[in-house]
Amino acid sequence: MLAFLALEDRAIRREALCDMFWESAADRRAALRWSLTQLRPLLASRLGQALQTDAHFIAVDRSLLSVDIRECKALLGPGGIPIPDSRLKAIEEALAAGFSADLELAVGYRYELWLGGERESLRQLHRQALDEQSARANTPEAALATARKRAALDPFDSDANARYLARSMEVDGKDRARLALDGMRDRYRAEGLSDHGLVASWRGLGPTPELVLPDKPSVAVLGFTDLGGHQDGPVLSQGLAADLTLTLGRFSGLFVIARASAERFTVHPPDLSLVARLLGVRYLVHGTTQRLDRRVRVTVTLTDAQFNTVVWSEHFDRSLGDLFAVQDDVSAAIASAIEPEIVRAEAERAGLKAPEDMSAWECYHRAMWHCYHFTAQHTEQAYQLFLRALTLEKGFARAHAGLSFAHYSRAFLDATPAPDSAVALALEHGQLSVDLDSRDAMGYWTLGRAQFLAHEHDQALQSLGRSLAINPSFSQGHYALGFLEAHSGLHQKALPELATAERLSPLDPMLFAVEGTRAISLAIEGKYNEAAAWSVKASSEPNAHFHMQAIAGACLALAGRGVEARSFAQRTRREHPGYSLRTFERSFPQKFEAHQTLMMQALRSAGVPESEA
Repeated sequence: MLAFLALEDRAIRREALCDMFWESAADRRAALRWSLTQLRPLLASRLGQALQTDAHFIAVDRSLLSVDIRECKALLGPGGIPIPDSRLKAIEEALAAGFSADLELAVGYRYELWLGGERESLRQLHRQALDEQSARANTPEAALATARKRAALDPFDSDANARYLARSMEVDGKDRARLALDGMRDRYRAEGLSDHGLVASWRGLGPTPELVLPDKPSVAVLGFTDLGGHQDGPVLSQGLAADLTLTLGRFSGLFVIARASAERFTVHPPDLSLVARLLGVRYLVHGTTQRLDRRVRVTVTLTDAQFNTVVWSEHFDRSLGDLFAVQDDVSAAIASAIEPEIVRAEAERAGLKAPEDMSAWECYHRAMWHCYHFTAQHTEQAYQLFLRALTLEKGFARAHAGLSFAHYSRAFLDATPAPDSAVALALEHGQLSVDLDSRDAMGYWTLGRAQFLAHEHDQALQSLGRSLAINPSFSQGHYALGFLEAHSGLHQKALPELATAERLSPLDPMLFAVEGTRAISLAIEGKYNEAAAWSVKASSEPNAHFHMQAIAGACLALAGRGVEARSFAQRTRREHPGYSLRTFERSFPQKFEAHQTLMMQALRSAGVPESEA
């Protein structure tokens, strides 16, 4: 009775307990009262009495009890905290042992039905524990041991059997795996079950060569598991996987597996390392969807299947209006978050290699890592890596886009004695990138930024518009367009564009630039106090360069906060000796003279000198 009360989520009527445990007793209520007298001293502690009773109901206060099965459910269920491998092993072994023999009671059919349901719940927990162990297995032998247990738990689960056969073939060889298959087929036939699916899975494990990873980062979207609770759940989970595959495919820097291939792997959670080898990819995207009333939550994980590590994981909550609009919104947000995480992971992986051992794509990703540090030294290191990428792969459009970025940074960061020459080279390589690959959003992005420094505002707006037409989920494309609009008198368009960039990539390495641009746009609109607040925030963000200190100085001066403005101007000069009005004007050219004059006068009043001297 204690086990029953501890596992139920509600108070139980006394009559219901009598029906369950004393169906044929002469005095059922007396039997219940006697049992309660036995339980009370056992459940009393210095914290209180866990047994709660009144005239009609009986319950236990679970805050005063430790219930092993409930703890397992909390740890293994959605949102559970990460647990160490040793704890997971202990949980799996406990679940494998099953219920205590003391629960095997012949007290009536109601109890037998309840216990049967709890046994199935226990088996489901055991499946979850084994699946988690499988995902963590770091050797083929460990994966085989877990797959064997999983197949034994559900001997007629075709997916579990297929995974076991695949692991057995990998570790034991084809002959041993064939013996395992024959044993499975005998069991299927003995139960009168068809073994066609099992045989088809076996044939799929034949001598298919392991696919070689492409040079560029490779990814497959495995799909999202609907956690149930609503009839539209499967529509969202299946549609999201399809949309996300399409959206990621617009990032030309990624090799994305077609949905028709990836959707074959519907087991949850799948054997990730095996799936990745079969598809020939390094990264896998998988997750869950859950709908409750008018809210939907999508949880997504990006896994490096080669090393069986989680690169990134996040959940997205949305209010549910139009289901398809929410689907589009969430898939765009996920894609915009995943792409920079893959780029970061690739850059870190490339950073472990000597430059001479890197591929062209590895050189590119490591160079971009340097670019986003926004210093002269990092820019030069990026420049050399982009050159090496072109040496390794002639006509590599992304490397030309990278060189455009590097030359842009030289001019923008005042890191060259010949800024006009750097701008010309940024234009040249940006155009080359577009000519070599007109479907790459990155090429138009770098070309548009170079055109901006060349005071070609209208052409820059067109280039950035093309970048976003190619990839509407390109967060830095939205930022750059907002930046151009803020410097072209289009402030009503700039602020929503910047908000979109921030929504798509809330942890972007250029978040400081989004906030700094917002400050400039607000300042030119005459909203000086708001501009000052955003500029100060931008100046303290990671990767913020010295220009951000200058923007803060200008906005604070416009807001009438002269002492703070001069402090930021002095900080600018400390971070970049020789900083002047001319430095700012070269890096932030406004299309309209009145807007340029406003910012220059603000900097002047903050104490920034006219020239380097």
